[in-house]
Amino acid sequence: MKKALRNELLTICGLGALGALLLQKPRLATGFGAAAVGVTLITDPEFSFRGAGVVITGGSRGLGLALAKELVREGALVTLLARDGKELDRARQLLIAEYPRARVHTVICDVTQVEQLDTALEEAMMVFGEIDVLINNAGAILVAPYETLTREDFEAQMELHLYAAMSSIEWILPHFLRRKKGRIINICSLGGKVAVPHMLPYDTSKFALAGFSQGLAAELEKENIVVTTVYPTLMRTGSPIQAVFKGDNEKEYAWFAGADNFPGLTMSATTAARKIIAACRDGKRELVPSGLGKVRIGMSAVFPEVAIATMSLLNRLMPKGNARGYHTGAESRDLLDKTLLGKMLKKGTERVERDLNQQPKEDAKDNMGLLH
Repeated sequence: MKKALRNELLTICGLGALGALLLQKPRLATGFGAAAVGVTLITDPEFSFRGAGVVITGGSRGLGLALAKELVREGALVTLLARDGKELDRARQLLIAEYPRARVHTVICDVTQVEQLDTALEEAMMVFGEIDVLINNAGAILVAPYETLTREDFEAQMELHLYAAMSSIEWILPHFLRRKKGRIINICSLGGKVAVPHMLPYDTSKFALAGFSQGLAAELEKENIVVTTVYPTLMRTGSPIQAVFKGDNEKEYAWFAGADNFPGLTMSATTAARKIIAACRDGKRELVPSGLGKVRIGMSAVFPEVAIATMSLLNRLMPKGNARGYHTGAESRDLLDKTLLGKMLKKGTERVERDLNQQPKEDAKDNMGLLH
């Protein structure tokens, strides 16, 4: 029995025993106690990342690179996939500089291109002998009012967040099934649980990934293959400069980057990475890394009308531009950088961008994957 499942069952047994005692049902309380003892005795061997082959899509920067840092620290054999060769080289250099004994391999790969993805996974298998963990992390963010969006915008986000993950799993699954073990981590988003205005293509694709990942976890359990779905909320990964903006792009960037870097509302990428790796080790099927995210999900489930009303109010405060041109965050940051908030956040933002290999780019359609 996986540690995460055991912990939840023990919690249920504890609450059941307490309820039975309050209802003056001592035999029932004893039954819950006995069940708790039985659950404790059923354990699986602890999973170790030492010597494990791990593939991270979108591993050259941001959360992917933060995960790679934690994994090489634990002795994993890490393969990073990304489209930009220079970016991958910098990522590898950052990892080796921090962990000189790290074993890191990089492969240039557009994960939305099935042939490239298959070749990259074959290479990872050849270099390190095994793939024990697959982390589907590659992603892109589009921030824009609905009236500026096209069907192509939705399709690009679906290709990257859902279909690319499906393709990588399709390739690795026969290998995992033969070995009767394997771990898959799908990096979803709080946007896959609760939609946010001006992020509809992103939210749509993440909702789809969440459904696929949850269902897959249930179907693969009998094969001893653990699928962990992760729902991060705001993280300090330096990603706003890579995001794509439409409408009034500078104002859209200002609210998005301001929220993404605001102290107290956000989690560091390192903290998130450690929680994700711990969840994989413990066999968790779902992880919401932040308390704020759990509150937001709980509020939406219990008080959906209040949650939607709150989002409607937020939408009224958002920028009203209707331009359909694409702009990267790096092209859109001037307005925020001139404000007091931007100046206060700038030092910390630049440090995160440097640590997580976030270099400015100015080809928004390429960032979105619209140039195939």
